Amino acid sequence: MSPQAARKAEPASRPMVQVHRVSKIYPGGVEALSGISVDFPEGQLTSLLGPSGCGKTTLLKIIAGLIPATSGLVEVDGKTVTGPGPERAFVFQDFALMPWATVMRNVAFGLELKGVAQSEREAVAEKYIASVGLKGFERAFPHELSGGMRQRVGLARALCVNAKVLLMDEPFSAVDEQTRRKFQEDLLELIAREHKTFLFVTHSIEEAVYVSDRIVTLSRRPSQVSSIVEPQIARGRDPDQIRRDSAYLDTVETIWQSLKRYLD
Repeated sequence: MSPQAARKAEPASRPMVQVHRVSKIYPGGVEALSGISVDFPEGQLTSLLGPSGCGKTTLLKIIAGLIPATSGLVEVDGKTVTGPGPERAFVFQDFALMPWATVMRNVAFGLELKGVAQSEREAVAEKYIASVGLKGFERAFPHELSGGMRQRVGLARALCVNAKVLLMDEPFSAVDEQTRRKFQEDLLELIAREHKTFLFVTHSIEEAVYVSDRIVTLSRRPSQVSSIVEPQIARGRDPDQIRRDSAYLDTVETIWQSLKRYLD
């Protein structure tokens, strides 16, 4: 059995992230989230799907501790979130790399902030640079890399700090379709290898069904949880076979039918 297939066969995990009745009202009275309650299981990838502007990124940032909820609370590994913490790492849509720093320095930066000695942090960074397919680019600068390579640097940086939870905000949106599919394959291997909890925001139903253990769909703003779907897809096969499989296609169609009413 492949690592991907084994991951799908595991029994239900305990919640790593718990969102309790979270609402968010921005200045000016814009209500983004309305009383959202949802759990994210340990060691799984859960995608957030919903209409544009429904608050997916807002919810992710609240879980990350980057912005506060107006009401409600979030717990990560049983502890209430009051701000950013070392058990969570954020992979930004726009890479958020330091342009003056090398790949090595960018990836190791979180460990540098923790005071880890240079030799130790660079050894850890080197491991994760290789794991995302960038071995040989340690001394390159961001402007010397393609968009896909820069996104890999951001992912390696998040992995390097050994966070329990990785929060990914449309991490593949800036790359072409071929690169995106390669990233999806790499992500599945990464999840199987690292056993971390991934929260993944995407606009693509097909992508969510392909990479996810669970999919949480949100309604239009002010958002509430609309449905939770667990794709029943047999892994360990050729990617094209999976994408042609009736279970995959039926799940994509089911989610599309549930979301398209928000476009009326």
